[in-house]
Amino acid sequence: MFAYDALNAQDGDMSPADDSMEEGHMALAMGEMAEAAVHYQKATTLDSGHADAWQCLGMALVKLEKLDEAIVALEKLVQLKPRDQLAYTSLSLALGRAGKISEAEEMAAKAKVAAWGGDPGKIGNSA
Repeated sequence: MFAYDALNAQDGDMSPADDSMEEGHMALAMGEMAEAAVHYQKATTLDSGHADAWQCLGMALVKLEKLDEAIVALEKLVQLKPRDQLAYTSLSLALGRAGKISEAEEMAAKAKVAAWGGDPGKIGNSA
């Protein structure tokens, strides 16, 4: 079990979504990115509010070069964590790799605002 997950588990009482996350982490550790993405997707299905699952899914999809799917996942992450620097940075990365440069730059600016404690929602019209 990863240290972060161990801190969040109470006497082995993990949710089904957390179990899927753990399986995804194990697949990732074994270099099985596609399998990890399947587990992270399952975690988002089991708990659509599980921000860490959306983060992991989005980044796994970026690594698999499934950029349109990654962008959708990371947009969901931004909805769940609208003041989170990492959420905007991850979305910026996916958008940039997809060639959506102006959108990527906007998300990068929002990441900076989030890092400074501001409201990223006051910048632009996207995510």
